[in-house]
Amino acid sequence: MTIIGWIIAVNVAVFVVQNVWTQPNPLGGAGNNYLRDRVSILDEWFSLKPDAVLQGQIWRLTTYDFLHARESIWHLVFNMYLLYLTGRRLLDVYTEREFLLFYLVAGVLSGIAYLIWGLAMTDMRPAIGASGAVSAVMVSYAMRWPEDRWYFFFVIPVKAIWLAAITAIMDIYPMLLELGGGRQSNIAHSAHVGGLLFGYLYVKRRWQLEPLLNRIAFSNPLKRRPKLRIVRDEGPSSHPELLPSRNEAHLQERLDELLAKITDHGQASLTESERSELNEASRYFRERR
Repeated sequence: MTIIGWIIAVNVAVFVVQNVWTQPNPLGGAGNNYLRDRVSILDEWFSLKPDAVLQGQIWRLTTYDFLHARESIWHLVFNMYLLYLTGRRLLDVYTEREFLLFYLVAGVLSGIAYLIWGLAMTDMRPAIGASGAVSAVMVSYAMRWPEDRWYFFFVIPVKAIWLAAITAIMDIYPMLLELGGGRQSNIAHSAHVGGLLFGYLYVKRRWQLEPLLNRIAFSNPLKRRPKLRIVRDEGPSSHPELLPSRNEAHLQERLDELLAKITDHGQASLTESERSELNEASRYFRERR
C-alpha cells in the first residue's frame, strides 16, 4: 500500500460519504431524482467556493481536491486511474513523503489558479475534483519519461510528452475562448492549467518540498543561537595529534557548518559522528587558546 494507494482509498471513501451524507436541496428538485433532490453536505462544507475562500475559509483550497462529481463515477475513476498510471512511476524517483507534499501543494496551487481566474472572469461557481493535482503529476511524469508511449483506444501510440502537450492545449484553448467573451465552461480548466504549470516548474527547476518542510518545521525564529565560543590563537597546539589528516582551515570550515546546523535545526539534529567532530574541533581551539 504505497502513498498512491492511500490517496486513491481516501478519494473513494470520500466519494461514498458524499453520496450517503446528504440533505434536501434548499432550491428544490425534480422530485424523482436523488442527485438533484439532495445535496452533499461535504460539498457544502469543503468544495472550492471562491467567495467562501475570500471570507477566510482557506481550507477549501485543499479539501476540494478530494471531492468528485456525484453525477458520474467516471470523474473519480478517470482521475484515480491517471494518478495510478503516472504516480507509480514517480515513486521511483520521489520518496513517498515528497510525492504526498507534491500532490497536496499541486492541489492548493490549482485551487488558487481557479480562484484568480474566477475573480478575473467574475465566475464564482464552486469546483471539486483532483484533476488539477493529477495534471501536475501527469506533466511531471511526462517530463521525466517523455518517450514513454501511451495508446489511444489501445491502438494509436502517442509519446507521453505529446500527451501532456495535447492536454495543455485542450485546457488553454477554452480559457482563451472565455477570455474573448465565449461561453463559460463547466470544466475547471484554469485549475488544470495551474496544476500543469506547477508540475512543469517543479521538474524544470528541480524543486524539492521535503527539505523545505524540514527547514520550516525545525526552524524557530525565537530560538537563541548556541552559546559556543571559539577562541583562536596563532600559538602552537599542545595536541598536534588532534589534526592527523586535516589542516586548520578545513577544520574551521567544518566547525562553521556544524554550528549553522545547530542554529537551524537544534543540537538534537547532529549525528553521533557530527557530535564527535564538534567536540574535536572545540577541544582543538580550546587548546590553541
